[in-house]
Amino acid sequence: MRKYLKYKVLGLAFIVIGMVACDQASQEPEPIVPPVGYPVPTYVNATGTTVVEGNSIIYNITIDQMIDRALTFSLRQTGGTATEEDYSAASAVIAPYTKSTQLVIETFEDYDTDASETIVGEIGVFGIADRYLLDPTVTNPQVTFTITNFVSPDLEVAFTWGGEVVIGEETYDAAEDIDFDFFIADAEGFNPDDVWATYIDYIAATGSNPETFTFENWPDGSYILVADLWYNDFAGYGTDVPIPISAFFTRQGTTLIDLEVKQSEEDAMSSDQLGYDNDPSTDFQMVIAKVTIAGDKYTIFDAKDTNLGTYKKSGAGKTPRPVGYRK
Repeated sequence: MRKYLKYKVLGLAFIVIGMVACDQASQEPEPIVPPVGYPVPTYVNATGTTVVEGNSIIYNITIDQMIDRALTFSLRQTGGTATEEDYSAASAVIAPYTKSTQLVIETFEDYDTDASETIVGEIGVFGIADRYLLDPTVTNPQVTFTITNFVSPDLEVAFTWGGEVVIGEETYDAAEDIDFDFFIADAEGFNPDDVWATYIDYIAATGSNPETFTFENWPDGSYILVADLWYNDFAGYGTDVPIPISAFFTRQGTTLIDLEVKQSEEDAMSSDQLGYDNDPSTDFQMVIAKVTIAGDKYTIFDAKDTNLGTYKKSGAGKTPRPVGYRK
C-alpha cells in the first residue's frame, strides 16, 4: 500500500511540472521577426526625379517581412536650393503587420521665375527607437530632385479704381461709392463710337473692387477690355475729381507680375458722371486696354498705344447694351 502511494505521489508531481512548463511556453509567443535577420527596406521611385511645380514625387517603400511595430519613413533634406515654400514631404508609415507605404513629396506652384529648384537629401527611418528595427547593413538612398518652373497658360487681370471726393466737409473714398463693370469686345471691327457692336461678354461684373478676370482657354485673337460705369454715388453733387482705372496683368511663373496699365487723370472719368444705374438713358464706357493672344503668348497694349484712345461714350442710336447681364 505504501509503495502504491509513493508511485501515485511521484506521478502527480510529474503532471504538475509538465503543466508549469506548458504554461511558461504559452507565455513566450513566436517572434514576428525571424531570428535570422531584420526587415530589409526597398525604395522605388514611381515618378522620376524631375517634376514641374504643382506635381508630386512618389516613392514606394516596402519591407521584406512584417513586424509588430510601426516604421516611420521621411525625407531629410541635406542640401539644394528648395525651401519649405517650394515643397512638402509628409512622413510615410508602414503600420504593424503590413509591408508597404508611399512617401509623397508635394511641390507648390509659385510666382517665382527661377528656372528650377533642387532638393538633395536621403530617405529613411530616422527615429531613434525605430531605426534599430531595420537591417543595420542597409544604407538610406541618397536622392536629388529637381523642381522646374511652372508657367501658367492663363493671364490674370485685376481692375481697380479709387480717389478722394470731397463733398462739403466730408471726404469719401471713390473705391467704395463707384462701381465699374468690365466687358470684352472683339478688336476686329471694333468701333469706339459703338462699343457694343463687337461685344462678346461681361468678364467682371460682381460689384467688387477690384474686379478680376482670367483669360483661360481663349482662342487666338485681339480683345478690347472696356469699363462700363454701373453707378456713381457722387453724380449730381457737382464734384469733378478724376477717377482713373488701373488694370494689373499677371502671368504666373513669368516676369509678367502686376504689370499696371493705368489711365491718366486727363483721360479718367469725372466723379460727377452718371452711371447706367443712376440713369438708364446714360451709357458711359471707356477703353482700358487691348490683349492679343497668339499661341501661348499674350501681348498687352494700353488704349493710347493701340491708337484706340480712351473713349468715354458710345454714340446715340447705336447697338444697344445687352439686357439682363446683372443678376
